[in-house]
Amino acid sequence: MAASIGRKALGIATAGVAAVMVAALAPAASAAVHPTTVETVPVTVDGSNQSGWWNPLAVVGDTTYFAYNVPAGTNRHQVHLAARSADGEWTSGCLRLATGACADYLNDNGHNQPSIAVDGAGDIHVFASMHHEDWNYFRSTVPGDVTSLVEVSEEMPDQGSTISYPVTSVGPDGDVWLMVRTGPDALARRDGVLYRYDLDAGTWARETVFASATNYSVYPDDLTVDESGQVHLLWEWHSWAAGAFRHLGSYAVWNPESKTFSDVAGDALPTPIRPTTPGPVVFQPFTDGESMAEATPAVQTAKMAVQDGVLQGVTYRYASGGSSLFDLKWATWDGSAWNRETLIDSASLGTGVDTVAAMDATAFGSKNRAYGVISVKVGTGLRSQVVLFEQAKGRTGWAVEAIGDPMIGQQRLRAATGRAGTDVLYLSAPATPGGGTLRYAEVPRSGEKRAGGSLADIVTALRDAQ
Repeated sequence: MAASIGRKALGIATAGVAAVMVAALAPAASAAVHPTTVETVPVTVDGSNQSGWWNPLAVVGDTTYFAYNVPAGTNRHQVHLAARSADGEWTSGCLRLATGACADYLNDNGHNQPSIAVDGAGDIHVFASMHHEDWNYFRSTVPGDVTSLVEVSEEMPDQGSTISYPVTSVGPDGDVWLMVRTGPDALARRDGVLYRYDLDAGTWARETVFASATNYSVYPDDLTVDESGQVHLLWEWHSWAAGAFRHLGSYAVWNPESKTFSDVAGDALPTPIRPTTPGPVVFQPFTDGESMAEATPAVQTAKMAVQDGVLQGVTYRYASGGSSLFDLKWATWDGSAWNRETLIDSASLGTGVDTVAAMDATAFGSKNRAYGVISVKVGTGLRSQVVLFEQAKGRTGWAVEAIGDPMIGQQRLRAATGRAGTDVLYLSAPATPGGGTLRYAEVPRSGEKRAGGSLADIVTALRDAQ
């Protein structure tokens, strides 16, 4: 039986946040003030509940699913799922082994975090705590029931593989898609592989190796299956075997019917894709002084927005050569070339300001959105703020507003668009004093329009926050 863990009235804060504009970073535009609701989920998350690539969020109708790590002893965590019903009731459960015990794993920030998906029958799929190791895969035995998740790792193909960075999406037919990196290290490479769960058959199969090259490693970033079933993939590269800062942010589309790849221009691509594959695969090419062997310039984490089968944009974190600071970028395809612009220029915002490796992008109606996190050094620690950038299609201006309150330490996020274009946000603040917090936010696309200030105002408020 599902156990209630609270109601939406617990910890709700309605953010009447003053909206601001991106000054000196983009042409002038009106800022949108959205009646954002931020709710604290009545759970305590582990300090390891943070990553850039993961997908711990699913929105199905009026139900939202959150996956998160909770403390389970020294340097260990369990993975729990919580479901929020339409009336704001939260229920939760853990991932259970065959013994009935809750599975627990070693902490490993940026590696051992969960990704989830809910298939067309309502079954919940969870991939947890895999960093260069065999499958840790769980599925619900009762549709939609977060208390019924059991391990079914043996059902996955390619048993004995070294799996990392599981990223998920669900197609219009209800099939689940999974993007991972595998590690055939004996061959001096780590490949990007795509898997598919056939809802009708109830089985997983390898779909294709989408990216592979000797002496290179693939880092999955994002996966989206559009309304027509086309599979959009986003990833980056590093020289084999591994590195914290990557290069050549890349995008391609897989057609499950023809079993072929195409680039953003619609031209066919060979399989597997390589760092040297010709055509406009790379949305962030090498800049001056950049190579696979260098720390910076570098890409670190990316997310995309797809609407009506068309890529609307990619938001990603990028550091220039010789800089330890990462900016937040936005890349779009204009039909003949990639265009890149800066949403957050960290160096321009003052000493101690940087971005966090957390971002997302959504598109609905006439608006594109990018979400990011700004951090400011405060004494020996950090304080951070989630920010929303919104742009009307066909316009050049970006409006920006703060989402939720400033938090101690880094914040991590994911976003999904629900009914009427409202974005649902997963906001993790794992360093909150007294125990890491997890927040649920709703950001509608309707709202009052008014003149704003500048992005610098958000930084000033963040420095001044108590």
